[in-house]
Amino acid sequence: MKNNNKNNNSNNNRNNRSNKNNILIFLINNFKYFLKMSFIKKFLITYIGCWFGFLSMVGLSKFVKFLFSFHSPQYSESAMKTIEYVATKKFEVVSSSISTHVGYNYLSVVLSYFINNSMSCIIIILAFVSVAYIYKRDIKNNLSTTEDCLWALILFYIIMVINPLTGFLGYDIDINYLPVLVPHGIFEFAGLTLSILIGINLANRILPIEDKEYKKGVKDIFSRDIILKMAVMLIIIGVAAFLEPIDWIVYQYATYHNLNIINVLINTYLNLIKILFSTL
Repeated sequence: MKNNNKNNNSNNNRNNRSNKNNILIFLINNFKYFLKMSFIKKFLITYIGCWFGFLSMVGLSKFVKFLFSFHSPQYSESAMKTIEYVATKKFEVVSSSISTHVGYNYLSVVLSYFINNSMSCIIIILAFVSVAYIYKRDIKNNLSTTEDCLWALILFYIIMVINPLTGFLGYDIDINYLPVLVPHGIFEFAGLTLSILIGINLANRILPIEDKEYKKGVKDIFSRDIILKMAVMLIIIGVAAFLEPIDWIVYQYATYHNLNIINVLINTYLNLIKILFSTL
């Protein structure tokens, strides 16, 4: 009887290991296929993934808050406030630094959003680059394999796309007012998507996984197309930074007067477009 139990346990362990290996192989093969896609396809997949990840995290944060509200509402509120503090601290530091130099006005808010989001995107790029360089060294010393690097890149990619901290910030926003995130979010997530793809592209050049021709120096890795994409990324983030204060003003106005957020957004941006064209 004991032998049968041992055999069953060992068989279960083998099956679990086999299933785990199959999942890893499946993810690695699909990620390799993803790397071979055109830039536009990779951009669309990642961009949709960023929106889906963000909205999923918003939904999850509201669900978690709802669950904890029954048992320990104080703990629920403090946990959410802690996440909010961690996620917004960098922005507060940047904002206070800028406001001391240019004062607290629309320009200072735009610059705060721009610098904060630009820093986040650059950190994402550097994270992918660091992973590639670390694994490149380890592979040379026979401490890791290319598959280990791929798995690390997959994890980084999933975390960056899901973007849990930003998503959890939406726990306190009413579902009906979520459309306020769309105008600046269109550009903000485009900038985030570009930073993720630039990071993956650089990682693939530093430690070639699918593109074997990139075994050159720094100049070949940080080529003209990478610099151009980074410039476009910063421009897109700049547009998002310009729109974000407007969106939050609309949000405050709509919530205060209990108005339909979509109608207020449409009217606001139509009026802004009219003003813009009238000045040309």
